[in-house]
Amino acid sequence: MKTSNNPLMKIQEFGQSIWLDYIRRDMLLSGELQQLVDEDGLRGVTSNPQIFYTAIAGSDEYDSAINSLALEGKTEIEIYEALAFADIQETADVFRPLYDASDGRHGFVSLEVAPNLARRTEDTIKQARNYWHAVNRPNLLIKVPATREGLIAIRQLIGEGINVNITLLFGLDRYRDVAEAYIAGLEDRLASGQPIDRIASVASFFLSRIDILVDPKLEEIADKGGETANIARSIHGNVAIASAKIAYQIYKEMFSSDRFRRLADRGGRPQRVLWASTSTKNPDYSDVKYVEALIGPDTVNTLPMETLNAYRDHGEPAPRLEENVQEAEQTLDRLNQIGINLNEVTRRLVEEGIEKFNKPYDKLMEELKQKRKEALEARPEHQQMRAPNCREAIDESVRSLEKQDFVKRMWRKDPTAWKSDPADRQTISNALGWLHVADKMISAAPHLQRFATEVKKSGFRHVVHMGMGGSSLAPLIFARSFPLAPNGLPLSVLDTTDPGTILQIERSVPLAETLFIVASKSGTTTEVSAFGDYFYERLKSIKGSAAGDNFVAITDPRTPLVELARKRNFLQIFLNFSDIGGRYSALSYFGLVPAALMGVDVPELLERALIMMYSCNATSHISEESGVALGAAIGELANLGRNKLTLLTPPDLNTFGMWLEQLLAESTGKEDTGILPVAGEDPGDPEVYGTDRNFVCFQIGGTENDSAANRVKRLLDAGHPVTTIQMGDKLDIGQEFFRWEIATATAGAVMGINPFDQPNVQESKENTNRLLKEITSKGTFEEELPGLKSGPLSFYHAKEGSSASSLLRDFFGQCSPGDYIAFQAYLTENSATDRALQEMRLLARDKLHVATTVGYGPRYLHSTGQFHKGGPNSGIFVQLTAKDKEDISIPGAGYTFGTLKRAQAKGDLDALLRHGRRILRIDLGRNTDEGLAAMQQIMREAFKS
Repeated sequence: MKTSNNPLMKIQEFGQSIWLDYIRRDMLLSGELQQLVDEDGLRGVTSNPQIFYTAIAGSDEYDSAINSLALEGKTEIEIYEALAFADIQETADVFRPLYDASDGRHGFVSLEVAPNLARRTEDTIKQARNYWHAVNRPNLLIKVPATREGLIAIRQLIGEGINVNITLLFGLDRYRDVAEAYIAGLEDRLASGQPIDRIASVASFFLSRIDILVDPKLEEIADKGGETANIARSIHGNVAIASAKIAYQIYKEMFSSDRFRRLADRGGRPQRVLWASTSTKNPDYSDVKYVEALIGPDTVNTLPMETLNAYRDHGEPAPRLEENVQEAEQTLDRLNQIGINLNEVTRRLVEEGIEKFNKPYDKLMEELKQKRKEALEARPEHQQMRAPNCREAIDESVRSLEKQDFVKRMWRKDPTAWKSDPADRQTISNALGWLHVADKMISAAPHLQRFATEVKKSGFRHVVHMGMGGSSLAPLIFARSFPLAPNGLPLSVLDTTDPGTILQIERSVPLAETLFIVASKSGTTTEVSAFGDYFYERLKSIKGSAAGDNFVAITDPRTPLVELARKRNFLQIFLNFSDIGGRYSALSYFGLVPAALMGVDVPELLERALIMMYSCNATSHISEESGVALGAAIGELANLGRNKLTLLTPPDLNTFGMWLEQLLAESTGKEDTGILPVAGEDPGDPEVYGTDRNFVCFQIGGTENDSAANRVKRLLDAGHPVTTIQMGDKLDIGQEFFRWEIATATAGAVMGINPFDQPNVQESKENTNRLLKEITSKGTFEEELPGLKSGPLSFYHAKEGSSASSLLRDFFGQCSPGDYIAFQAYLTENSATDRALQEMRLLARDKLHVATTVGYGPRYLHSTGQFHKGGPNSGIFVQLTAKDKEDISIPGAGYTFGTLKRAQAKGDLDALLRHGRRILRIDLGRNTDEGLAAMQQIMREAFKS
């Protein structure tokens, strides 16, 4: 972008300075920070403990320095200060020319005192002095919280000539106190005969957190109706900006007073207002909401990297800060009128803010304590890639990504990092919200926890999450892999149209005391709509018009599900971020609402994700342990023919493999290429694996056990590439979500495909819809006759054979090296069926030396279905169906769940046939267990040598 057309540069014309709310050593070493100064007009940087925690914990950039400091005998606090001082000094030096050229008006860098000192005045003053003298840069600002105790410290520090950035500022009354403390500090210094012309200060007014806390209260009032409902709706989403506009009026009043004019005559400078917490947390709002409305003279806006990139891309600068000031006053008046006390809100935000900053500071100390310990011992590698015969190709792929500046372009949401075609660019541009969702959801986590507490207190005893694909697989991990917390509710996940499963769930839960989550990104997912309608009618028959109290919706803004949820008076609607595709949504509301209800520690889960996020954010060097390096490896290995990514997981993490199946298969399985995840396939001897395999071995809770280490060694000795990933505990699933999302996006770039579309998924849906229309018009749809019957089994789409075993022998005989066998099971999922399917896949693998997958239908349609049709024509498909013992009608549809399942099976079969895939459908009859036993026996006979 030309500098003259850069919205970030144009903002300066209206008197506002843009700072960056982010710091990291890599930005200094790579020259990226200097580039932001030169090309975007960046005029300062703010930091906080959260930023340092994620930077240090999420990368290896600081490890050598930590090791040296640890060996010198430094404590973790001393190590932190040494690292922070070094980064702040280098950052201040980058801005020093700007500081000098602007006569000390621009070019500041902020460093925060320890947040656990927020209520300790003297300790705050002491540490601020120490930091000021240790960093020894005139363009440093020491961040001090706007607590009552902090006000005394602010005055004292200003009086001593120390620049101060006042943080954790929310309330208008407290802002007056802050401005008063600054002015009084200048007066104190002047009275002592000291100069005041180089003292700088900013008052950081936190914005989006106000709306985060107030908006739900307004929504509750609006939902109740009555006289106050319209008022609540009219000011929803406007309180923070209204408060900021009034704060600016206070600023003008305070710093145009005769009292300050006397200071100004002696060189005193106004304490500028800084807009902080300006990233948008509500997906229904513009991602530059807290920038556009608050552009005005003598102000600063500090932006996280995502918001900075967004504003560069589509910001429209104009001096709006003093527009509609009277309306802003009315907004605050109306807020009070409907019973919301803004002073109480802001007091609560200060307390939450102290805790919010204390937690990452404490975690940072723990991280440094651990790194210090590891520096004195042998440090384990958390991600270790070994590829005996492919290392050079992988290293070249990494070097190529570095030359292309891939990481920087990805984080800037540049679609040409993947594709240059206009259609692809549009799709990609609107699919990268997952890069920052963990950061956004950290702010929403307390609300989720409060919601979960309220749900349990109100008498609910169970939760049923209803979704498909990306909106159900992360919840399935939590339900199957995480223990139920004492404060949580049991969680069941419904992601199949199989009537047996639906009835099984219905009969196992107390309906009137069960909370049902209807989760659909589009709000129109066929299966999810059917689930919601069915259980809503069941609750309506029990609770009448109050049935909606048992329902929650998770969907994108403005979808049909939003309207339906409002019409049915759902308990809660969670609006997700529309720029996140389903399979990348694990760390959004789709994954975290059910997790919170189960009692999972959502804030900690997100903290782990943020560590990985920062690990993958280095722009000058791709770390060996980052998701980018992993993606480069799996992408390059797929290009070399090793495209069967075989996941070896501990038993209680098998469901993670199902989530990863969708992410990788649906993202990469297109344009006749792709990576096929092989999940849930029991480990075998190295000899049963073909040369198309690439292995990932997950370990949890410590170092590798002897069995896993031996397995890895044997695979490596056989020439197979193996990546080992070490998880500390199950909450590390948060970092694995992000690691693999980054890896998938990177692999897509290496393979030259768009990892954010799913061009072939719609085919099966359209076929299904056509069949359902036949049912509504004719009462049924036409099905082919079996080519062969054998006992309870009926074989369809097969060449005639003299026996079932010879038919299977011929069908599986089509396998060649590099092929895979996919078992598609439109059956009721249970442990007996799981065991039977596992035996079948292992029989096939061990005999034919090909990869095998198992997917329950229709779940796999939203997972590996894209790969089956859009990936390479290397699949051998076995579709297993059975007669339903019971069936249930879908309200208002004119057909049953069993019929819908049959239509989905046939719809996908027709799509596979149209793509020339090799497929055999086998109906197991009315008794699934007997049919599976018969199938196993015939497979054994077919595979006899």
